[in-house]
Amino acid sequence: MGNVSFNPSGESIVLRLQIGGVDPDTFRNVTVALDTGATITIISSQVLIALGYDLLNPKERVQLLTASGTAFAERINVRRLTAIGETIENIDVLCHDLPGNSPIKGLLGLNFLRHFDVNISFSTGTIELLPR
Repeated sequence: MGNVSFNPSGESIVLRLQIGGVDPDTFRNVTVALDTGATITIISSQVLIALGYDLLNPKERVQLLTASGTAFAERINVRRLTAIGETIENIDVLCHDLPGNSPIKGLLGLNFLRHFDVNISFSTGTIELLPR
């Protein structure tokens, strides 16, 4: 069971995400926002390239509907994602850069969360992932 605290009065729920690289010994920790409206996890291209992923040969190229219109993103498989104390291996992500100079390098989406029962408590400022 994983759990993490968050600021319940913040504009978004900000989390740490560890992404495993192509080389099993490499990883990168980044700041992401929890987005229950995102079907799939999104990670910035700069992070994925630094971890050795080939964005020129994606599994597919998909069209996204974003707050600022439509965009295209590459769908790739990453070796490992760890968030809120839990790890999912061999999971697809979309490679897309969020606008602006934000420290947020992606969105943690439903394709990660649906592996668990998720409890989000705004009264205690905690998120808990429970095995299904």
